[in-house]
Amino acid sequence: MRDVSDVEFATGEGAGAALAQAAGEVAAALARVAALPGPRSPLSAAQIADAVAAIDPCPEAGVPLAQALADVAPLLDAGVRVAHPWAVAHLHPPPLLAAAAAELAVAVTNQSQDSFDGSPAGSYAEDQLVRWLARRHGLGERGSGVMTLGGTASNLLGLLLARDRAGEHVRRDGLPADHARWRIVASEGSHDSIRRSAALLGLGTEAVVAVATDARGAMSLPALDAALERLRADGRRAIAIAATAGTTDLGAIDPLAALADRARELGAWLHVDAAVGSGLTLSDALRPRLAGIERADSVTADLHKLWWQPFPASALLVPDVERLRAVHHASVYLNRPEDEAEGQLNLVGRSLDTSRRFDALKVLIALRATGRARLAQMAEHCVALAEHAAARVRAHPALELVAEPSTVMVVLRVRGGDEANVAVQRALFASGVALLGRTRVRGRVVLKLTLVNPTTSTADVDALLERIAAEAAALAA
Repeated sequence: MRDVSDVEFATGEGAGAALAQAAGEVAAALARVAALPGPRSPLSAAQIADAVAAIDPCPEAGVPLAQALADVAPLLDAGVRVAHPWAVAHLHPPPLLAAAAAELAVAVTNQSQDSFDGSPAGSYAEDQLVRWLARRHGLGERGSGVMTLGGTASNLLGLLLARDRAGEHVRRDGLPADHARWRIVASEGSHDSIRRSAALLGLGTEAVVAVATDARGAMSLPALDAALERLRADGRRAIAIAATAGTTDLGAIDPLAALADRARELGAWLHVDAAVGSGLTLSDALRPRLAGIERADSVTADLHKLWWQPFPASALLVPDVERLRAVHHASVYLNRPEDEAEGQLNLVGRSLDTSRRFDALKVLIALRATGRARLAQMAEHCVALAEHAAARVRAHPALELVAEPSTVMVVLRVRGGDEANVAVQRALFASGVALLGRTRVRGRVVLKLTLVNPTTSTADVDALLERIAAEAAALAA
């Protein structure tokens, strides 16, 4: 057998000094990327592909970490600088430094959240965090939940709970004969994961009933009532209403209190996809925008959006942890019944995953280091920034505001048609000057600013809007 005593692991004697050195080398590599003038380098897709193809993923003999970092420098250079004020394409915030530093502790300790004997303290720490999050969302003292990989996973788990409650012994026996009548009602602006979840749950994408939205992108109550009446007339059953608190394109918030009323009348499950809007609960001033979320049966809360955590960090929250019993399964090697009888907490019974990272640790560290008051200020700044941007677009002769902002997204167009808007977004991306979102709203191509960087100023936004208008004028000329 070959000697591997010289292989470095993240634990053991001398690990502290080695980790400090490794962190320094990573920081040095990232400092070079931070010196780039724009949010990305102007490398083309072909150039990036060639740079990646030149890297041997696993050479016969390893190289020092500093050399490995130097070898992958093109990958770091070609990435996105999410901290740049003109990186506004997606819901990718700059992560809090405390959370990024805590990632090292998460990786080094390498706890697995599936069982108490795999993560004794971590099990209780995650439970402490999700119980606090549930209370923050108004779900009460019995509220709890589980950490997930993202909003898609949280939405899937929430709708799984809705599906299993809709029938008798669904988890054991499968879907009943009348499941073809089941429907999930959601707005036209709901996230695609709602439809993907319906497919994965055996209901099919056609089981999702899309309800028209108002001018801001929120679910229209008259359209909802009309859709529910059609379902009743057709002999269909709404088993769940999937509300959205912050749509992906417009950041719109559905009328949650009214949807809670409709769900109660129907005996349907109310799931709130607050992947975007969850962070508004940090602020007493913004929290009223989510009125009604406290009546939800399940809530998706993405912490890697307006909580400024590194990916991945999401949670599925419920008003009573017993609701998660729908995914519970006793395993002879993980959550052994005789151990749970002794009071051990095993989180595998709440999750669709088995092995899971201790992501709650980075969230706990970052929240404690930052404090709710400062986090609230950050959320309020981003929302105010969106309102400022909308006002500037509204007043700009070369730009058109597509919808009034509800959270942190501002959707606009340059005057000149779909082709002009596509060309502006592509040109700014190719040059590396700015990263704009591009999507379609009511059939038209639009540009999107997603303002999730609390260090971005109104002057940054003003300059970006002028650059967009100038790019449009240059392309037109």
